[in-house]
Amino acid sequence: KGLQLALDERDVQLLLDYFMYMQAEAPGFYYVLDFDKEACMRNVFWVDPKGRHDYVHFSDVVFFDTHYIKSKYGIPFVPIIGVNHHFQFVLLGCALIGDESQSTFVWLMRTWLRAVSGNSPKVVITDNDNSLIEAVSEVFPNAFHCFSPGHVLNEVGPTLSHKLSGLEVFVLELKECMFGSWSNEEFEHRWKNMVKEFDLADDKWMQSMYKDRRKWVPTYMRHVFLGGFCTVERSQSVASFFDKYLQKETKIEEFIDRYTLFLHERCEEEARADIETHHAPPISISRSPFEKQMSRLYTHATFKKFQNEVWGMAACRVRKEAEDEKTITFRVDDLERKQSFALSWDKGKCDMCCLCRLFEYNGFLCRHALSVLELLGISTIPSDYILKRWTRKAKIRDTTNPALINTNFRVQRLNYLCKVAMKLSEEGSSSGEAYQVAFNAIEEALKHCVGVNNSEKSVLETDRTAARGPYGKIKKVSKKQQEQLNERSRSFHESYISQQDTQGMVCQIVCCFL
Repeated sequence: KGLQLALDERDVQLLLDYFMYMQAEAPGFYYVLDFDKEACMRNVFWVDPKGRHDYVHFSDVVFFDTHYIKSKYGIPFVPIIGVNHHFQFVLLGCALIGDESQSTFVWLMRTWLRAVSGNSPKVVITDNDNSLIEAVSEVFPNAFHCFSPGHVLNEVGPTLSHKLSGLEVFVLELKECMFGSWSNEEFEHRWKNMVKEFDLADDKWMQSMYKDRRKWVPTYMRHVFLGGFCTVERSQSVASFFDKYLQKETKIEEFIDRYTLFLHERCEEEARADIETHHAPPISISRSPFEKQMSRLYTHATFKKFQNEVWGMAACRVRKEAEDEKTITFRVDDLERKQSFALSWDKGKCDMCCLCRLFEYNGFLCRHALSVLELLGISTIPSDYILKRWTRKAKIRDTTNPALINTNFRVQRLNYLCKVAMKLSEEGSSSGEAYQVAFNAIEEALKHCVGVNNSEKSVLETDRTAARGPYGKIKKVSKKQQEQLNERSRSFHESYISQQDTQGMVCQIVCCFL
């Protein structure tokens, strides 16, 4: 059952050994094992401390990538991906799952949500799949859910190739319909013409895609920040995120080694970007006050993308189209792109909206908005249009009131204690006397913490031993015993969770912080 189809006993042991090693090496490493009533492993989830820490700062957009499941890879791998302030993909969690049912995706999403302290993302991106749609609706009811545009386009071939002789022509038309429609009305008009031209009015897939158009057509996703995910090019780069490390025939032992290499190389890549941002001043390409302003704020990667928009201002021609008491409407002719864009400016709120929607996609202003600001005599970008997540200070958090810390979650306790320890280190290193005071206080506090942890751990281990059969294999436990184990474990280690599936079967999930 479940993962037993993909992993044999040795594979499972290799995974467990790796998890235990990671916990010893990296405090905050989190994993969960999901078993069925026959004690067969169904699903596995894990996230390293860096992934949990990254999510604290970049929790706006998350992508649950089922590419390796849909493509029938030997290892049923599901990475959970975000994007950092350098426009680099970051790994926010991983799973191996036994099937693609709604209950499995619900388990995965809830387990991940617990690992990141219950902080739901604002936007969830998935493939177009009914099980995923239902799972997102159940676990993230307040998040905006959209589809990966790359997956939508990849579905065209397998779904419509038997009906279309000119498949390539249709894909080009669909792309133009998706990304070339600057209003809902324009999309509706293009879609109807396309459906009529290719005689697809009765096709069920086309009907379902039209019904879900608000989840994948950019013009319907105004005012939703997508973190740069929802472009075809970005979707393709997400799909190739692990290609160097994972192939269809990869075995679990190779996967663990390559996954470790992947983490190492990603950390190095981010470290290089940090060093470049903080120690190598960016090169200006103009005398624009906007460029000068953002060169001091954005990371290098974001600034280079923003510079393209500053450079593109030279090809923009702005004219006022209409004006009333509250709003001015401008028309910006983009000579480079050979298109015209409408932009509205709210005079009272200093708020703007351009039909190119670059700010919604990527989180920085477009050349059309910059051209309008220049025309209005505004030489600095309003703070509402400078997202902290793209700046050098993206990972610097405001001081948190300790009274507001949710001590039910270890990651929040760890984050706050690290902040306090940093302050103590700074003050304690200022003089020899201060150092001795700080050192003695740390030594005393450490002894007390070890004593408390050992006391609670001994109680927990006693209960776990009672729940195991010969040679440490998990055996069935009563519902009452399960609840007792879970309650004790949850209060100290966040270690056990009970999951109840649609048949009412209680499954044991083990998540260790030992």
